[in-house]
Amino acid sequence: MNESETTGANTGERPESLPDPTSEPMAKTSPAPETERVLIGTGVFWGLVVGLLLAAVLIILAAQNTDKVTINFLAWEYSTPLIAVILVVLLAGVVLDELAGLVYRARRRHTLTDRRELKRLQKKRNS
Repeated sequence: MNESETTGANTGERPESLPDPTSEPMAKTSPAPETERVLIGTGVFWGLVVGLLLAAVLIILAAQNTDKVTINFLAWEYSTPLIAVILVVLLAGVVLDELAGLVYRARRRHTLTDRRELKRLQKKRNS
């Protein structure tokens, strides 16, 4: 038996692994129906509770950390309460986090816009 007999190349037969193009097309699956999103409440209550808890923790932290600390940076020397140092570092962390998030969101928005434009151009080219 030669290779043409095993693959059906000369006989016009299709290999068994490929579907017959004359047969019925495969059934298409329909996408799942979109469910309506139900929003309950605004989250203001829990935001207020968390905010009050954080404020209480901050007040306790400030009351317990009133000792003066000396900050040395290059030629400067500065004395300040420990809570001031903690708050400045906390604020700097929040600002840096927000800046990083802003850069990430801008890049993501740009990427998504590019994808939409590419799809639009491909549809235009295909039609």
